[in-house]
Amino acid sequence: MKLSTYEPDALQPGARRLSYGLFCWLNRHTTVLRAIGALLRRWPAIGGRFGLVARASAVKDVLTRTRSFSNTAHAANMVSGDYLIGMDPGPTYTADRELVHARLAALDVPNASDEEAKRRIEILARTGARGFDLIEGYLMWVVFHAMKPLFGSATDAVVAGSADPSAQAAVDEGLQRQYMLEIRYVAGQLLAGSLATLELRRRAETCGDALQARIDRVSGPIGTAWGVKSASEDIERNAVGLAWISHPVTVQSGALAVQELLGRPQVYEQLWSRARSLGDRVWTDAGFRKDVRDHMLELMRFRPIFPLLARDVPRDTELQTGARQNAKCPGGGKVSLLSIAALFDPSVDRDIGRFCPNRDWGSDDPLRYLMFGYGYRQCPARDHAVEILTSAMIGLLTLPRLQLAREGKAITYDGPLMLSMRMRIT
Repeated sequence: MKLSTYEPDALQPGARRLSYGLFCWLNRHTTVLRAIGALLRRWPAIGGRFGLVARASAVKDVLTRTRSFSNTAHAANMVSGDYLIGMDPGPTYTADRELVHARLAALDVPNASDEEAKRRIEILARTGARGFDLIEGYLMWVVFHAMKPLFGSATDAVVAGSADPSAQAAVDEGLQRQYMLEIRYVAGQLLAGSLATLELRRRAETCGDALQARIDRVSGPIGTAWGVKSASEDIERNAVGLAWISHPVTVQSGALAVQELLGRPQVYEQLWSRARSLGDRVWTDAGFRKDVRDHMLELMRFRPIFPLLARDVPRDTELQTGARQNAKCPGGGKVSLLSIAALFDPSVDRDIGRFCPNRDWGSDDPLRYLMFGYGYRQCPARDHAVEILTSAMIGLLTLPRLQLAREGKAITYDGPLMLSMRMRIT
């Protein structure tokens, strides 16, 4: 088990808060990042001097050279221990990846996500609610129920943090909500990165320790549910990782997509009108579902959850930035990828800056999913996440028109993490 330890801050007083504040501001203002990316695409040699990559071809090159540019850059921000996303390729990575694929195969999406989205929408309609919290009142529940099969029969044991049947029988929405709020701060540290303030990091480490202790107490039921006989540390490592990365990251991605959609009233109106015209067939019309899925991907392109990525450089190498000469990358350093810039590279499509859900990406179709990574190291849950969020979006389109709440702050942030998004039903 990874134990959290106190480390003094290496930055000068005030410098961390300033740099962290700038980082969070840039994450919320992706148009600024796109503008910076456009400059670095135009003059890639400048970015190369500072280890910055912006062109689509260069970003893809880095993400496919996994021996030269390592995912271990994530490791320092994984406060609950090692997991796939921060591992180098090897026997452990291969075995863990196979286990994750087996767990993902157990998911029943979009059926499960459709059912929970319908249920939550029916509750809103039945109670006559004129507003709700998109995250805590809707998205986190749709994702939670869709992903329940990840732990199978051990889900209640994980939520309760106990192998005692009486404790599992007492699991209700209150305990489920507590569990989901706990794991989101673990994921939040991955979003915040090394610039996070020490207070936020310590909170994330506390939640990470609690998650590890929770899983440690129920590793037996999890192994039984998974039908595996791996060592307990292997079960715990994968269970902890599946818990903190699968749910919170999907919820945040969904919230960002809805935020982007509401900022495009004409696009929202077109989708909403189509949903109204379909009536009860909104859940079964294959053409409409495909259209909503395409919109979801386009919304995620404009507001990706990871607009910036980092990779470690374990040994001396060179970086293809798109300039005439490759950039030197000394071992022990890092490179930063402006993935949001690569998603808007005009070399892919001259009209790439236009919002176009039905764009024909042709041979560049894998780039469309860059928010999930690229190549062999791409998130294995990519398609499952998109389907879950498509279900959630269809549910929202069946409501009367939605707006962000006008009273007080509609969106509450905790660093780059979106805690709540208050919606108004009109």
